Amino acid sequence: MRGSVTARTPAVRRRAVRTAGALVSAGLLLPLLGAAPSAPSAPSADGLQGAFADAAAEYRVPQSVLLGVSYLQSRWDAHGGAPSVTGGYGPMHLTDARTAIAGAPHHSEGDEDPRGDSSRGVLKPEEFRAKVPQDRQLRARLETLPRAAELSGLSAERLRTDPAANVRGGAALLAAAQKKLGKPLSEDPADWYGAIARFSGADDQATAATYANDVFAVIHDGQERTTDAGQHVTLAAVRGLKPDAAQVRGMGLRKAPEGETECPKTVSCEWIPAPYEEFKDPNGNDDYGNHDLGNRPKSQSIDTIVIHDTEGRWEGVLNLVQDPTYVSWQYTLRSTDGHIAQHVKAKDVAWHAGNWYVNSKSIGLEHEGFLTAPDTWYTEAMY
Repeated sequence: MRGSVTARTPAVRRRAVRTAGALVSAGLLLPLLGAAPSAPSAPSADGLQGAFADAAAEYRVPQSVLLGVSYLQSRWDAHGGAPSVTGGYGPMHLTDARTAIAGAPHHSEGDEDPRGDSSRGVLKPEEFRAKVPQDRQLRARLETLPRAAELSGLSAERLRTDPAANVRGGAALLAAAQKKLGKPLSEDPADWYGAIARFSGADDQATAATYANDVFAVIHDGQERTTDAGQHVTLAAVRGLKPDAAQVRGMGLRKAPEGETECPKTVSCEWIPAPYEEFKDPNGNDDYGNHDLGNRPKSQSIDTIVIHDTEGRWEGVLNLVQDPTYVSWQYTLRSTDGHIAQHVKAKDVAWHAGNWYVNSKSIGLEHEGFLTAPDTWYTEAMY
């Protein structure tokens, strides 16, 4: 498949995953290294640190909450006004997917056989290929910037290009989420667990809780760094917080089925299986899809990680991996909140790399995103 990166390693630490995820695909690597980012908007007189303080005071959101959320979204970077791969802008990653995202999912092109098995007929000819569903209405998590514009009175253009305005828009969203939950605009960061979980845009309890826990880990430890625009930002560590994690259970979010996922307990993960199914190909021959049953690592060692971007939105890509006549991979990772879906067991061989040997010895990861421009970026939550 177009746009893969392979990483050969028996054990991948989180920092290594960050590095691999930042590259995401060979198709992204050269443009990211070779293209100069857009010129950043001029910072306010007090800098970005002052913008966080001002927005926190204006919307009565604890500054540590605002800084913690923004750090998990973007590490406080503005990326010169460029959108993320799922249409998120600025330090708060306010999403405006209709403005930022275009193009057809590359998994639907069907010009190659990701199995890499030349001994068999080409997988899924035109008449067998499922049509990629088009979203009639974007999910709320992909349209937070228009909502922030309504709440703050700031224009969408300012929210996309002005980091200080973007921070104000994020504060407005957090305050609105807190009020919707019937909670006071408290000065205690611990009281904002539910609002932070809501800010993630997750539609299931586990993902929302994992996101909120990650934010509170940032607040607990504190952070300090110089952003891509040269702004020095500090979040002092806040110890001893005891947030009410039970708030997530009363937010009307679904319970994601875990099934038999092979995921660490520290991440949110659900089982959305890729079907192994026998069928007739167009010539009437017996065939099967969309992966091979195996017994790894007893039958074959696993020493490679293959990383792609999806070139498609979350829902459409999940429909493709559930098509028995199409291809498969082990895990899909969502950009906005880091949610993970597992589709194929590690013992089985998924079809994703375009090389049979690599498939047989690898785990395939698909990161939600588009190569829309050289300076698009990936969220900290997904890393």
